[in-house]
Amino acid sequence: MIRKAILLIIIVSIPCLSLSQQKYWIFLKDKGYSQSEKRALLEQEKASLSDRTLQRRVKTLPPNQLLDDDDLPLAKSYLNRLAQLGVTPIVQSRWLNAISAELSDGQVTTVRQLPFVKEIKRVAGYSQELPQPTDIAFLAKPQDYRLNYGPSLQQNEMMRVPEVHDLGLDGSGVIVGMLDTGYEIKMHEAFSNMTVIAEYDFINNDSTTQNETENNDVLGQHNHGTYTLSALAGFKEGQLIGPAFGASFLLAKTEDIRSETQVEEDYWVAGIEWLERMGADVVNSSLGYNDWYTYQNMDGRTAVTTIAADKAVQKGVVVVNSNGNEGNGPWRHMIAPADGFNVISAGAVYDSGDLIGFSSRGPTFDGRTKPDVVAMGANVISAMPLTLNGYRGVSGTSLSSPLIAGVAALILQAHPYLTPFQVRDALRETADRAQNPGNEYGWGLVNAYEAIFYHGLFFSPNPVIYFDKQNGHLVTTKIYSKNELNQDSLFLYYAGPGENFTRAKLFPAGVENEYQGWIPNKPKGAEIRYYFSAIDEGNVSKFHPFDAPAGYFALLAQDPNFPPVEPPEEFRLYQNYPNPFAQSTTITYDIILPTEVTVIVYNVLGQQVRKLADNEFHAQNPFSYRKVWDGRNDAGELATSGIYFYHLKSGNFSAVKRMVFLRGKQ
Repeated sequence: MIRKAILLIIIVSIPCLSLSQQKYWIFLKDKGYSQSEKRALLEQEKASLSDRTLQRRVKTLPPNQLLDDDDLPLAKSYLNRLAQLGVTPIVQSRWLNAISAELSDGQVTTVRQLPFVKEIKRVAGYSQELPQPTDIAFLAKPQDYRLNYGPSLQQNEMMRVPEVHDLGLDGSGVIVGMLDTGYEIKMHEAFSNMTVIAEYDFINNDSTTQNETENNDVLGQHNHGTYTLSALAGFKEGQLIGPAFGASFLLAKTEDIRSETQVEEDYWVAGIEWLERMGADVVNSSLGYNDWYTYQNMDGRTAVTTIAADKAVQKGVVVVNSNGNEGNGPWRHMIAPADGFNVISAGAVYDSGDLIGFSSRGPTFDGRTKPDVVAMGANVISAMPLTLNGYRGVSGTSLSSPLIAGVAALILQAHPYLTPFQVRDALRETADRAQNPGNEYGWGLVNAYEAIFYHGLFFSPNPVIYFDKQNGHLVTTKIYSKNELNQDSLFLYYAGPGENFTRAKLFPAGVENEYQGWIPNKPKGAEIRYYFSAIDEGNVSKFHPFDAPAGYFALLAQDPNFPPVEPPEEFRLYQNYPNPFAQSTTITYDIILPTEVTVIVYNVLGQQVRKLADNEFHAQNPFSYRKVWDGRNDAGELATSGIYFYHLKSGNFSAVKRMVFLRGKQ
């Protein structure tokens, strides 16, 4: 059955082009180059790709096969022959080895007989779904988070995003690509701090993705893309905060909503190829296609957008796509490219967690479970185009998809080495129906907090450096783990010019999850390379950067921009960390003048268990010192679980604090 296609926010059909001329894909049999020509062209193409793109491809491709026939341009001889027949390419797809073009019936017959043409297919499209205005009045909820989410709290809190933001993750360092109708980002307050690397309008072939009157864009052209982009990454405290508000963006305008123009898949294919070459880590598409397709074609192998989406994943890109809004219609199932084998397809639920009726169901025709995961898709707070500070609720799987893509960006910020398949696993296996996935909710509602820990511990992205003239550089990082960290396995490695790396112990900084280590003074201006390592009780070992020691951070010794290490102003005993603990804990204290210090651990009966310092002379002042207790007594025997006290005595200063030891494997 032939039916009109669909998009993804509720439904206005679009008339087809005149039957005298239709848009077709013309697939070519090969790229038409000799082996020597291929090698030369691939070298040229490699030089044109950014290091960022090549590094991302390394995640999923062998280092010596980062480029292949997909990267070759289409054969000029074939294009010249088609031009002689009056065929003008609209889109040229390297990945598909195909062009789209408008053909008459006679041209279809002639082109099909060319020896280098593999096959001809109709270009698929969709009919536009326009969002309906909704009242964004909401029941105010307590917001015990670092940021004020305003009415956007529910869409984030359902996925536990605020807890991830509280850890310092916001998508920074991740590049997100968008495929949509356009984006009005220059006026609205929610986009005032957004970083846009590049944008391209594939409809009008220019670099402006907001409405252009000279190109006859209709008033609402950029609305849909503005909604999806703001849901993913808008930022205005008290109004709207997207999951990945710190990410950088590539914006592709690929969909024309004018009623006289069929909205079709060829621009989508061109867009995702551009995004991949520009270095996107994550791509969100709140679009879909099924015009000229049947449910039997939703097999992960047929639709050209599906093929292109899976190719992007194979090159290291996480692709998230709306599953579709066909749940209440006769089609019912997902639409392309949500049927892709490696595409993360997004279903939609109410704020109650119940499935919305319009959310498309699975399975794919070949029996795979879809959607993959779900997020809120009803009354999702988004920025209102052509306003300075207007917001509205918008419904559709168009909105659940960018929310999920935002979480994917958070996962990649925490673990930048992950492949798209590992990101998908993190989303699926931590969702609330992971133990019993089905074709309505997929693996269930996304849980961002659990997803970022699915692949183990991680570090805060950027270390903080302090400088002390006497002691050198104090390097601080945060380490997050669901398991207790092995305090004896936290290290800072550093090397000056021409030196091998030296290992130094990391110690708790007195702030939760924060650790510090010293790099001794080097000559002013010398480059110091450094990296970190950590192991937790789950025996998960990680480096930071993840590819250390080949990858590393660097600082210039004695840089005057480094803030000074603030000396303590009084004697002080800090709470041990971690507490409670099973392996070891660190006791930190400040002194302000040279003195002898005694540190003793007692049990609840007041009996001495361990003397950590016995009139130990501390000459360096003012300064912070640390002692580690491994849960053993003075005889080296493991103490029993329970409450203990540690006592610091230095001159006239005396202080006691309590800690809890939970005896574990030593």
